[in-house]
Amino acid sequence: MPELEIYLIIILALVFTAAYSFGSRYNYKIQKKIWKTLSEEIKPYSRKVAFQGLGSSGFKIACKPTTGQITKLEISIVLMSREIPLYYFFSKYMGKHDTLLVKSNFEVIPNFSLEIVKKGTKLHRELVEKSNYTELQHEKLSECFFLASSNPDRALEFLSNRNVVQELIKLNGEMNRLSITSEEPHLLLSCPIKENVIQQLLSLAFACGKALEQTKSGT
Repeated sequence: MPELEIYLIIILALVFTAAYSFGSRYNYKIQKKIWKTLSEEIKPYSRKVAFQGLGSSGFKIACKPTTGQITKLEISIVLMSREIPLYYFFSKYMGKHDTLLVKSNFEVIPNFSLEIVKKGTKLHRELVEKSNYTELQHEKLSECFFLASSNPDRALEFLSNRNVVQELIKLNGEMNRLSITSEEPHLLLSCPIKENVIQQLLSLAFACGKALEQTKSGT
């Protein structure tokens, strides 16, 4: 009987080791594919980037764009833990996914807070309970997103910018969250990882920076 237990322990150890190795290699394969796309998409904005690897769970890059409006740009790739199959499938069941995060600081500091999140999410429910946020109604965005702000007038003025609204509509069904605050980072964008969404998020970030600039100048 003790020998059987030892064999079982050895088999389980081999299975977990193989699963961890396979999951880790798969995550690195995803990283390589995303980096190939991201490195091309970031070139128009900055030639130099700082790269930080986060093991098999992802990576992060940071740069200072040369195009104005944005003083700092950070993009993070956060991958699910495929090294642990049970945890991975449980996370998938709970609705989690590989995530692309874009953080940026603007030349013009926002004088309002704005949250735009996908309806039906946990964050949506949390925002409804926040007493310092007021729900906003927008004719083109409210159907798919929940919008709330600490300063509704300023937020609606910002959302009157056609380019920002158009970029948000392009991400319909893809974006989980847009958050704008006066504290750094001024902008946070979050969505599931897809190759074709990288350029859309970058375009949205720069559209937000330009809209804030125009709002300040009154144009």
